[in-house]
Amino acid sequence: MTDERSRLRATFDGAALLYDEARPGSPDALFDDVVSLSGIPSGGRILEIGCGTGQATAPFARRGYRILCVELGGNLAAVARRNLAAHPKVEVRTGDFEEYPLRENYFDLAVSATAFHWLDNSTR
Repeated sequence: MTDERSRLRATFDGAALLYDEARPGSPDALFDDVVSLSGIPSGGRILEIGCGTGQATAPFARRGYRILCVELGGNLAAVARRNLAAHPKVEVRTGDFEEYPLRENYFDLAVSATAFHWLDNSTR
């Protein structure tokens, strides 16, 4: 990944609160479709790549899923932890997903609402 691309993918972290306020949410029907089409079991485990402030995490959390979020930005992760505090099955970790140690065959579903395009091509 180029230095410029690395810098750009980290820019949202500098304005985490503004990002949380300005970013539009997604309709609940979208999350219903993801659940239905993926076949994730009730109470299943979700890996979320780049949760940002947790806007796409909350709809899955409200459905009772256990979620591990790996967020690159420390400020974004802090806002996500605040926003998701009412959901004890959600854990937000700060780190680079591409280097984050994950258990193999542990998750039922991997999602990335708005961060997938920031991953290196070989990781995607």
